[in-house]
Amino acid sequence: MANNTNIIGEYPGVVKNKVLTALLQSYLDNLDYDGMKSILREAELLELKDIRDVDPDGVINFFSFKKIIAAQNCLLYDSTRLLYEIGRKFSFYLFPFGKDFGEIINEINQLIVAHWQVKIVESTPELVVIRVDKCIFCSEIGVSCDLFKGFLIHSLEKNLPSGFCVVPFGTIKENVSDPSHNSFVLKLRIEKSASNII
Repeated sequence: MANNTNIIGEYPGVVKNKVLTALLQSYLDNLDYDGMKSILREAELLELKDIRDVDPDGVINFFSFKKIIAAQNCLLYDSTRLLYEIGRKFSFYLFPFGKDFGEIINEINQLIVAHWQVKIVESTPELVVIRVDKCIFCSEIGVSCDLFKGFLIHSLEKNLPSGFCVVPFGTIKENVSDPSHNSFVLKLRIEKSASNII
């Protein structure tokens, strides 16, 4: 794949191939091969269907990545639970081995270099608060951010000892008609799983 770091249109930036590989693998798990191909066909990037053979440290331009996200959001419009599950699997494939949650947040900002930012604004043993500015996964009007929220929740949950889970709370229902809805705060409470409460 070409190492194209030029600015294309209004979408400057680059995305590491390993991000796209993880995303496509999560499509395969949730949508099967035909579903993944449908998204790539809609994005006019069907040649990426075999990206697993590409150098994971290489990059694609952000414009191409954004075309895939836009195609996904078009074909999976209003499929919030499915998008959440894709985000959960995306977390697994991008960071399959144990990694500190703070490291994951730092790395996602480095793997996807674009006009966005993800940062932890508060972290205690019981609570983690994350601020996402201009999330690239839900920047279109009418598109909720279930995919990236699924990614964040599962990334944190993988760091917890067994018997604990992550519960989002205190978030206002997002207004997907608001052009700024892709900037949000996600509050995550760490609790003992119900099956571990005696």
